[in-house]
Amino acid sequence: MFRFRYLMIAFLLTTQLRAQTPSQDDVKDALAHAEALYYEAQFKDSIELLTRIDGLLQAKPDRLQDRIRTKLQLALSNIGLNETDQAKAYLRQLYALDADYAMNAAEFSPKVVALANDARSEQNNVRCQSFKDDARARLQNKDAMGLQNLITTNKAKCAELAALEPDAAELLYKTGLDSYKRGDYVEALQRFRAAVKLAPKHELANQYLDLTQGKLQVSGDRLIIDWQKNFEAKLYTQAAANYRQMSSSAEAASPQTLNMIRLKYREQLASLVDSYNRTCPTGNKEALALIKTQITELQPEPNFGDDITAGMVNCTKQGCVSMGAPLALTRLKTRFNPEINASLRGFLRSGQTTVRVKIRIDESGNVAVTDVQGESLPVNNAVRSAVERWKFAPAVDQTGARCVDTEIPIVITP
Repeated sequence: MFRFRYLMIAFLLTTQLRAQTPSQDDVKDALAHAEALYYEAQFKDSIELLTRIDGLLQAKPDRLQDRIRTKLQLALSNIGLNETDQAKAYLRQLYALDADYAMNAAEFSPKVVALANDARSEQNNVRCQSFKDDARARLQNKDAMGLQNLITTNKAKCAELAALEPDAAELLYKTGLDSYKRGDYVEALQRFRAAVKLAPKHELANQYLDLTQGKLQVSGDRLIIDWQKNFEAKLYTQAAANYRQMSSSAEAASPQTLNMIRLKYREQLASLVDSYNRTCPTGNKEALALIKTQITELQPEPNFGDDITAGMVNCTKQGCVSMGAPLALTRLKTRFNPEINASLRGFLRSGQTTVRVKIRIDESGNVAVTDVQGESLPVNNAVRSAVERWKFAPAVDQTGARCVDTEIPIVITP
C-alpha cells in the first residue's frame, strides 16, 4: 500500500511537471511523503520522489522554503545510502539558496552537522570567489559606485573584499574629480564621500570633499534666493524648477528650509483654492481658468497639496433646475398681469379660465416662455406677453447661478 501511494504521487508530480501547474499543497504533500520514505529507510524511493520535486521547483523561485526543504531531504537520503559526496553537493545547493541556514545540532547527528558545516564553508568560498571576480570586473570597467556598493554590502560575507578597498577608493576619487571638473557637484560629493568611507586617510579625496561641500553651499544659497524672487513675483514655473533642484540634493537646502518652502506653497495654494471657490458662483469662466492655471503652475511636484485642491468646488453647470411653481414664485421680483380688454373677454367661455405657462428663467432672472396651454389663442398670447416681462431673483447653488425650468398656472377672470 505504501509503495502504491508513492507511485501515485510520483505519477501526479510528473503530470504536474509537464503542465507546470503544481499547487503548493501538492508539493507539501509530496515532500511529507518523501520524508516518510526516508524514515522507513526507503532512501532510493525517497531520492527518486525528491528529484521529481526538485525539478518541479526549479521554475518556482518564490517557493524558497520548499526548495530548501527538498535539498535538505535529498542530502539526508543520500547520507542514508552513504553517498557522502552527493549529499554534500545538495547541501552546497541549500546554502546557495540560503547562506544563513542554521542546521539544528539537537535534531541531526554530528555526522550530518559536520558535513553541513563543510558544505557551508565550501559554498561560502565559492560565493566569495564570485564576489571577488565581480569586483575585479567592476574595477576594470571603472564602475566606481557599483564596486563600492558590492564591497560595502558583501564584505561581512567575504573578508577578502577588503583588499580591494584602496583601489576602489582611488577609482571613486578619480571619477569624483571628473564630476567636480564638469560642475556636477552633487555626483562629485557622492563619490568623494564613498572614497573617504573606504579609505579614511585618502588625502586628496578629503580635500575635494571639503571643496565640493563649499561649492554646494554657495549654490544652495543662490537657489534659495532665486526661488524666493520667482515665488514672490508669481513666476511659479521658474520657482518650481528651483524647488526641485533644492529637493533633489540634501546639500542644496536643509530640511528646515525645505519645510519652510513647502509651507509657503501650501499657504499660497490654499489662497488660490479659496479664490477659485469664491469666483465659482459668478460663472466668470475667464477668471476661473486663470486661477486653475495658477494652481497647476504653483504645484512644484505632482500631487503636491492634493488635500488642499480636493476642496475645490465643482463649477461645471449641470443644466437647468426643475422647480415647482410655488417655490419659483417665491423668487418673483417683478410681475405684470395680462391685459384682458373687452374684446378678449368675449373669448372666455366661463367665469374664469386657467392658462398653464411653461417658462425658463435664466441665470440673471429673465424669463423666456417655452409653451402656453389655454382655451383661447388670443388669451394665451396676452398671457405670454405679460409673463415674458416678469423678473425673478437668480437661483444660486454651490456651482453658482442656475437657470430654472417651471410651469406656472395663471388664472384669468372676466
